[in-house]
Amino acid sequence: MNISQPGLFGNQWCDAPWRLVQETITGIQSLKSDVDFMLWTGDTVPHVDSGHLSTDLNKELVRNITELMKSTFPTMPIYATFGNHDYHPKHVFPPYNNEIYNATYLIWKSWINDTSQDANFLKGGYYTVLTASGIRIVAMNSNMYYVKDTATVNLEDPADQFAWLDSVLTNASTNNEKVILTGHVPPGFTTPRAVRWMTEAFNKKFIEIVLRHSSVIVAMHFGHEHHDSYRLFYNQEGTAVVSLFLAPSVTPWRFQLADGEIEPPHNPGARLVKYDRQTGKQLDIQQYYADLNKANADKKLIWSLGYNATDLYGIQDITPKSMGNLLDKMTSATNKDFKAYVNWYNTNANTSDKFPCDDACFKKMTCGVRHLDEDSFSKCLTAVSGSVSLLTFSVYSVFYAMLFVAIYKLFN
Repeated sequence: MNISQPGLFGNQWCDAPWRLVQETITGIQSLKSDVDFMLWTGDTVPHVDSGHLSTDLNKELVRNITELMKSTFPTMPIYATFGNHDYHPKHVFPPYNNEIYNATYLIWKSWINDTSQDANFLKGGYYTVLTASGIRIVAMNSNMYYVKDTATVNLEDPADQFAWLDSVLTNASTNNEKVILTGHVPPGFTTPRAVRWMTEAFNKKFIEIVLRHSSVIVAMHFGHEHHDSYRLFYNQEGTAVVSLFLAPSVTPWRFQLADGEIEPPHNPGARLVKYDRQTGKQLDIQQYYADLNKANADKKLIWSLGYNATDLYGIQDITPKSMGNLLDKMTSATNKDFKAYVNWYNTNANTSDKFPCDDACFKKMTCGVRHLDEDSFSKCLTAVSGSVSLLTFSVYSVFYAMLFVAIYKLFN
């Protein structure tokens, strides 16, 4: 798509211009003053062919954003992770030390502020830290599990990250810590396209570890998809035990698929998450968005509150139990709770005629919330349609950009 005049703050066919990045970072500063920390889940580098980029350019882009965030939030801890476009060439994160890991660690180490994490980051781009309130952040490089990472696809445990994750979560249980798990590429299926981002083996192993340690994981916050959605991990008894939240992107880029399908446009988004400092319990999401068309017309970017999750869905909090109850309330494509969910899927409260979701779409989306592994997701679709329609990743040409998730205190 040729966009000769994208607008001051960009266009839905384009990545975020620097002006949008700047005013997003400075704009979210004013949303709330008492933020404890921020999660930044990557994809800072433009989503273009690797031939237009280089290792040096990728490092410079990540450094530029980091410096802007440090100057805007000089005292706030920011826990950053890589996105699948942040390596050069894109997607191919190696399971060993390299120039990009080294350079990035130098500019992020003041946020990590723990020399015991040096080896983990330099080997695989992952680390863990304990926040001031005692909540453990586990920051993963889940890009190594991405289906397009040819450097890791034939390995059992790239950079020993699975073994490390299992150990960190085991120690967290021993020490009575609660954990927020964050990263970029999530497990499960994006819907309604029914695409799994991780290789089947990595996806399965990831799910197994999360379920084994569900008692210490209070939430998972990931990016990658641009959409506002969530997924649930269920135990063998059928109880939702972990919630995975996918926050919308800052970039307004829309998806154009190889088969000609074009997804609806969406607006830049940023969110605040309320949690209990003592228990880590996730209490609410305040989702903000910027109307891109209006911003370009007025030459002014304004962040508006789109919704509070508890008000939008009529739930007490955003714990796994409440999010599971919400899913149970989504009984049809015309159900009011499902329509509310769909209407915010693209961060702009689109009405259903702009983002139509019929019975087949409804089934894929609700199956995707409940079923994260290949077998159960396929059976969920088959149970209704009589056939499975899982699209392979290779049919897509997709683009992603950075996400900001801010977590802040509820109680002093």
